[in-house]
Amino acid sequence: MPLIKYNFLPDIFIHPNTRKLGTIYRPYVLVKIGDGNKWSGNFIKALIDSGADHNVFPSSFAAEVGIDYTKGEYKQIIGVSDLPIDSYVNFAKIKIENKEIETVIQFGEKIQMPLLGREGFFNYFDYIKFNAKKRFLEIKY
Repeated sequence: MPLIKYNFLPDIFIHPNTRKLGTIYRPYVLVKIGDGNKWSGNFIKALIDSGADHNVFPSSFAAEVGIDYTKGEYKQIIGVSDLPIDSYVNFAKIKIENKEIETVIQFGEKIQMPLLGREGFFNYFDYIKFNAKKRFLEIKY
């Protein structure tokens, strides 16, 4: 069974108590999204988010592959900020390494970071394993 392995990537963050810059390592992967035979030109750095129910992407990625995202089903989503964000559910493809899946992505203008969630990404794989101590993740299919 194929195995995909990614090292966590460093990100800069501001510590909420000290207001000092710091480094945090996050489980990002490189994906492409597609519609029909058209794929995004560049790889997209997306966060594997076990706390996300669904895949959510900024609307600009939909336009790149020709998806008129506003034709999808309208949904309001609530993130960690507890503020509602408008999104539209659309069928699309996601490619990671050599694995291609047909799934749904919620696109929105106020979504800032591509997130890959449990329904629509995790459920297509045998397992997704996080190793925070060694800063890597494995995806088996």
